[in-house]
Amino acid sequence: MLNLDNCRERQQRLLKVMEQDSIDLAVITNPKTVYYFSGVLVNPTLPHAYLLDASGKSALLTDAPVLDPGEKPHAAADKVEMYRFHSMERDNTVTNWSKDVAVMLKAAAQQFLPTGGALGLEFDAAPFAVSDAAREVACSGSPKNLTPAIDQMRRQKDPDEIQCMRRAVTLVEAGLAAIKARLEPGMTEFRAYSIYYEAMVANAGTSVELAGDFATGLRNVKGGGPPTPRRVQLGDLYIFDTFPIFQGYMCDFTRTFVVGRPTQIQQDAWGHVMEAHEIARRNIAPGVPAKEVYETIKTHLDKFEPAQGSFWHHAGHGVGLNGWELPWLTPGSKETILDREVLACEPGLYADAMQGGIRLEHDYLVTPEGTTALDRFPMDLT
Repeated sequence: MLNLDNCRERQQRLLKVMEQDSIDLAVITNPKTVYYFSGVLVNPTLPHAYLLDASGKSALLTDAPVLDPGEKPHAAADKVEMYRFHSMERDNTVTNWSKDVAVMLKAAAQQFLPTGGALGLEFDAAPFAVSDAAREVACSGSPKNLTPAIDQMRRQKDPDEIQCMRRAVTLVEAGLAAIKARLEPGMTEFRAYSIYYEAMVANAGTSVELAGDFATGLRNVKGGGPPTPRRVQLGDLYIFDTFPIFQGYMCDFTRTFVVGRPTQIQQDAWGHVMEAHEIARRNIAPGVPAKEVYETIKTHLDKFEPAQGSFWHHAGHGVGLNGWELPWLTPGSKETILDREVLACEPGLYADAMQGGIRLEHDYLVTPEGTTALDRFPMDLT
């Protein structure tokens, strides 16, 4: 879980943004960024709001129970107000919950800005009732959009975020170890997924939200997707590209296993993709344009003649609270890599002659001293 001291440090960064843009009150309504600034892991399907004024005072409006046994709010907020998520006196709907938060938001904003002021919002980040309530707060001029600044802020990960991501990594490594030991011809893609997921849940000690690619053989040449009843064939390549959510954070890394023994072309392709990671390690650094990393990886992959031109997708992307974050390793990226980013780098080669595709992915923590993979599970095919 996020550390409250780190949350307060992030609030200080937001205050600097507010000062630069002459914003008197920031209203945060994206559940992920509510967690990012408050340290309270809120239900993403329900409405919430986090308010921060230019003096540094804050309030959290939520349904989440944030009181410990000593009745001290476990939140990086000066004030916590709660609405009733479940009621026996009315219908429990998003509309009603949003109205509750809207009423609370208006009252809190009035306390923060009794005579009005400039407002900063995350645009399109909350149910309409909450967004409308925020916009109705007395303010000078139109509200300013905080989303681009927060997206940039979230790129550089703090120690508590890295810890959350490392915990998510252990779940994937547990799943990979379980299926690698049991993958065999005749097994359905869904059965392989079930083995993988069961090991993740056992490691987590609770349920885990899991998405990703679980595609075998020629099905993964064109992209992949969720598991199907398709039966795994001897010689198939099975791509496990997974991105679970645990304690609010995600990792995203990929391994490919061969069912049986690898053919020569599969082994050669694997070696070429491994070389792409060495190229990525040498090129990923603070200050390097993201598109340059893509270009060096793409140029190398296209030299493998049996699968020439098969690398059709991005070379990677940021990861953290979301599975896909800035920057993107694409030819059209305008971003420059930053210190303390975590980049999911995923070169791959695909061909019918290979009986599928080989995609290998590390989550790299970027530092001035070099890149370090958060994941340590072996890359080999068997």
